Amino acid sequence: MGYQQISAEAKKIAYRLDPLAMLARNTKAVNDRHVSLRPAPDAMVRLSALLPVAEGVGVYGSLSREADTLRAGGDHRGRGQIMADTLIHRTTGTPSGISGVEIQLVMTDRTLFQSDSEPAHLTGYGTIPAHRARNIIQHGTKTTNNNPAAAMEDPAFRVWIRRLYTAPGTGNLVAMDSTQRLFPAGLRRFITARDQTCRTPYCDAPIRHIDHIIPHHTQHNNKNNGKTNELNGQGLCERCNYRKETPGWTSTPQPRTPPPTGTPGPVTGTPGPPTGTPPRHTVKITTPLGLNYTSTAPLLPGTHRNESSPI
Repeated sequence: MGYQQISAEAKKIAYRLDPLAMLARNTKAVNDRHVSLRPAPDAMVRLSALLPVAEGVGVYGSLSREADTLRAGGDHRGRGQIMADTLIHRTTGTPSGISGVEIQLVMTDRTLFQSDSEPAHLTGYGTIPAHRARNIIQHGTKTTNNNPAAAMEDPAFRVWIRRLYTAPGTGNLVAMDSTQRLFPAGLRRFITARDQTCRTPYCDAPIRHIDHIIPHHTQHNNKNNGKTNELNGQGLCERCNYRKETPGWTSTPQPRTPPPTGTPGPVTGTPGPPTGTPPRHTVKITTPLGLNYTSTAPLLPGTHRNESSPI
């Protein structure tokens, strides 16, 4: 017997001995169905789905039949390539996979227009090569359409370029403000592009919540507290956002102060080069045990790390 045969026989025995327990396990497993996305090397992602067995086998079988049909008709793509392309087409509704879905791509104007090699940042994935970012802007994904020229003329393909300017050398995005309790859509996109992943130290989970660092309800006690703006907003995963609301946790946005313009020379006293750059958006976090941590927004494309400054 092979391993799969042994596993199948063991399942049969378990199903016969305790069918009610197996039914309860299956019910729980069905409730845990989900889709997940993980970064993969070389500007790729791994899209996974945990599905009930009948539906999962049905999806795979449908993709397999489509691949077999197209290959029999002379399609030169590999079977796996056709299955992947068909999945994209059927879930997004377009051959390119980009239609009615906003893709947040942060890149410098030099990368976009001057073929610079500065990498870009794709929200939900991370850093991607400059040439791949330009390819997304120019041709969508350019992997699923046999006629890229026709795709460019299709009205379903629309590319919007939202310019986000940064302070020179620091990577600080230009501030935005709002009088609303909830963060408006534009400000949410702004903070998501700035923070990239959950801002809690040592957590790099995807951003699920955009919330106030200082709670909004404290604004009644001090007009400087709880504002709905870029400085008082941060992106967090669901777990970290709920945890920061528990007793003993406090978070405070740190003010941005410009660095000294120069330092005295060793002999002549003439101004030297700048000693640093203004800090990026930073949050001070205090735990119930009194431990303090700082969370600084990551570098954006077009900015460079000051090697003498802490990460």
